[in-house]
Amino acid sequence: MKKTRQNKPTHARFWSLIKAIPGYEEKYKHTIKEGLVGQYSEGRTCSLSEMYTKYPAEYSLMIEDLKGNTWERKAVYNEERDKTAKRVLAVICSWLDKHNYVFASSAEKLRYVKAITCRATNCSDFNKIPLSRLQEIYGLYCNKNKVNISNPVLDYPISKN
Repeated sequence: MKKTRQNKPTHARFWSLIKAIPGYEEKYKHTIKEGLVGQYSEGRTCSLSEMYTKYPAEYSLMIEDLKGNTWERKAVYNEERDKTAKRVLAVICSWLDKHNYVFASSAEKLRYVKAITCRATNCSDFNKIPLSRLQEIYGLYCNKNKVNISNPVLDYPISKN
C-alpha cells in the first residue's frame, strides 16, 4: 500500500503580512503571532496551524484584516503590478535588442513594446492589463531570451556567406 503524504500549510501569506506591520521586529514574531491568533480565535488557541484547521473562518478573517482596508490592499496590488509591468517592458526590450530591431527613439521603442504586450494579452490599454497576464507575458519573454546551451550555434544569425 502506498502512503500519501499531505503537505502542511506554510502560512507564508500570514508571515509576509506580519512583516509588513509597522514596527515589526523579527525577534518578536512568535509573540506577535500568538497575540493575533489568540485574539482572532477568542482565546481558544495560540497555534496558527490549529487555528487553520479548527477555526478556518477566524483564520480567513485574520488574514483579510492583516491585508488592510480596501485602499491599502489596492496600493499594494498596484505597486506589485507596476513593478511587473516594468519588468515586462524591460524583457521585451531585451528581446527586441537581441533580434537587432532599430527604432528612431526610445519613446517609439516603448510604444512598440506596449503594443506587443497589448496584442499578446488581447487588451487595448496597457495600464489595464491584469497582473496575472503581465506575469505570463514576462515568463514567456524570459524563456524567449534564454540562450540555448545545447546547440549555441543556432542562437546566432546565419550570414549570407
